[in-house]
Amino acid sequence: MSLPIAIPLNAHVDRNAVRDRRGEFRAVLDLVNRTRGHALPDFRETPAILKDFGDEIALPTAIDVAGPLNGLRIVIAAGYLTECIAFLADCLTDAEVHLRGLGADVVHAPLAGRADCAANAIRMRDHLMGLPRDGRKVLVIAMSKGAADTLETLARHPETHARVDGVAALVGCVWGSPLAYCAPNWLKTIEKYLPMPGCARHGGRAVDSLSPHTRARFMADHPMPEDVCFYTLAAAVSERDVSAAIRPAWRALAAIDPLTDGQMLLRDQILPQSDVLGVLDCDHIAAAMPFNRGQGRLARLVCARLLDRNAFPREIVMEALARFVFADLIPGAGQEKPGGSD
Repeated sequence: MSLPIAIPLNAHVDRNAVRDRRGEFRAVLDLVNRTRGHALPDFRETPAILKDFGDEIALPTAIDVAGPLNGLRIVIAAGYLTECIAFLADCLTDAEVHLRGLGADVVHAPLAGRADCAANAIRMRDHLMGLPRDGRKVLVIAMSKGAADTLETLARHPETHARVDGVAALVGCVWGSPLAYCAPNWLKTIEKYLPMPGCARHGGRAVDSLSPHTRARFMADHPMPEDVCFYTLAAAVSERDVSAAIRPAWRALAAIDPLTDGQMLLRDQILPQSDVLGVLDCDHIAAAMPFNRGQGRLARLVCARLLDRNAFPREIVMEALARFVFADLIPGAGQEKPGGSD
């Protein structure tokens, strides 16, 4: 089923080539949430996790949320500057612990926080080719710029296709962000010159690689691979629920389209030829970066003053994503057995 008009798409995306699977994913998320959401941090009822555009077709799910995820390997591809701030928060580390407890193998692609997409594609290629070939299905969860890095990896290094079964763009910078055109000089100076422990300088090209012009040109020159499954999990949030640090960026983007997560327009997060699983009701950073789980004084200060809307049930969302894709990649593998969970 194609995606309805209620959800905007980048002008370069064929609406008929994008599948609407929001109803299916909501059913899985709701089941996971009802099963163990109350026992995990930052609990929300399902309607407060996923936005409802009023046009979903409700579907039951046969996915077994009690079964192990032993057959799945998840590769996390983090976003811009994540490497540089990992001492405060790293991409999906809260969900990583949860998924490991369910049997999944979870690894992080060694992407450079200040490198452009082409440079990170080499790093990711080497990482993927070095993964053990042990029969596990491989899902790349690509957050923000990590989505652009992943797409470049698949395009520039087609030998990686045999090592990747699925790619899920999480608030992915697929079509670039208009914010790249108005990045302040201080940010470009930090990117190019500022020494940062464990975060090498890479010539100051990362922001430029995220411009809409650069991403659109890349996508035009590189068709989506047909031998990899693609999924989109996007986000959009109201001004009231966006963290203070990115509220000015939210306002700048909302002047173009109010459906934004504060760093990306919703329409620019959606992969062409992908299955759209839903739109999270949170800002760009809350979707994947667990600053609010930090115990140090600096992390608490950052959340109190800057990222005051960072709480989000990432464990539940990522478990639902993992179970949904795993069942997709191995039909029947994640299905509920007779007499299984309710």
